Amino acid sequence: MDEIRRLINEIPSIAVQADHVKILETPRQFYDTLIALTRNAHERITLSTLYLGSGSLERNLVSELETALTRFPGLQLNILLDYLRGTREGEKSSAALLKGLVPRASVHLFHTPHLRGLLKKALPERTNEIVGLQHMKLYIFDDDVLISGANLSHSYFTNRQDRYVLIEKSPQLAEFFVRLVDAVSSCSFILESDGSIKISPRCNVHPYRQTFHEYEALIRSRIMGVLDSLPSASPFPIDQVSGADTRVFPLIQMGMFSLNQENDLLIQVFASQDTPSKMTLTSGYFNFVDDYARLISKRGTYSMDIICASPQANGFYNGSGLSGYVPSLYVIVSEVFFRNKRPQVQLFEYARPEWTYHAKGLWIESKESRLSATLVGSSNYGYRSVHRDLEAQLLIVTSNEHLKSRLHSEHSRLMEWSGLVEASTFLRPDHVVPGWVRLFARYIRNFF
Repeated sequence: MDEIRRLINEIPSIAVQADHVKILETPRQFYDTLIALTRNAHERITLSTLYLGSGSLERNLVSELETALTRFPGLQLNILLDYLRGTREGEKSSAALLKGLVPRASVHLFHTPHLRGLLKKALPERTNEIVGLQHMKLYIFDDDVLISGANLSHSYFTNRQDRYVLIEKSPQLAEFFVRLVDAVSSCSFILESDGSIKISPRCNVHPYRQTFHEYEALIRSRIMGVLDSLPSASPFPIDQVSGADTRVFPLIQMGMFSLNQENDLLIQVFASQDTPSKMTLTSGYFNFVDDYARLISKRGTYSMDIICASPQANGFYNGSGLSGYVPSLYVIVSEVFFRNKRPQVQLFEYARPEWTYHAKGLWIESKESRLSATLVGSSNYGYRSVHRDLEAQLLIVTSNEHLKSRLHSEHSRLMEWSGLVEASTFLRPDHVVPGWVRLFARYIRNFF
């Protein structure tokens, strides 16, 4: 934890009170909280997600948003989606569902600048999403921030386990994330009330018709303006006089625009040596970028538990066509990691009947330190998260004993449905991988 203390002394942060940090446990609690926050918001609602589903729960959420706009005419509602995922499926798309909110609400769709030219013409729907996505999951209501890895669709509201942390009464944090979403929105497309989509009038460089470097310069300058608005880094100890015994550190990861806050932090964390810290790391998709896997398995001296989805808990399990083989790809990656890891690192698979697993994050605990930390947000720690997608995280560091206990309970609950991976695990029928998948795995793993 001394390593963490040194690192965070160099990162801008915002002080919050521990009792304003709420850890949600279930998908249903996530949904109910979204509804309650929508009903209580008076001034602003900002939602950033990959996409919005089209089921009854999603339609009810949109209805609540519409009611909020009617109840409070001055309410500002801004929604950011991914263009490719948000326009898929025609009349069942996110854009089609949300167009009724326009013009009272602003709905923007980010289009990756890497999908352009012949590549854009050649790649079909769904497949084109491998190039890059808007992946931030930020839900802001007035001065409350709900950060998660969960999208706004039925499975994430019912039986797809994720993480959800609500920071209440933090105007500074809320303003930061509202401005971050607005910066990306200003360089995106905008939805019209008739369902048409055009480039935002604030975006004077087209994402894929003009050069990548022109677009990168535009969006990077706007995002940097938001990052520079945070207060200067403050050294620990955490301010006990004001009662703010917890600090939050907003981090973004947008490798395509050379913005690598999360990656820079994790490289140093995973390289930690001579530390008594216990770490727990989780991702629904076990496909860590090579630097992370190497440092965890070979260099670090800390103990670590890693939780990933079992093949049955993978969202692609029993998928149609080639997508049905995606769980096999993750089995290959986990098997290679298992064969090369050091003894202090243990691998677990989450397996819960009728549930899938999408949680991601990091917990750091030390008996010798009064600090505990967790990283929560949208990143899966793979190549896509580091280099292709737009990700947002929150590092939470606390000395509050009650919050430390709640953070420990959070990953302990995930472990209740997780089984230890052993050599024999890879001999089970559900872990048998077709030979052709093994052959192509090394060439395609960076797209998942």
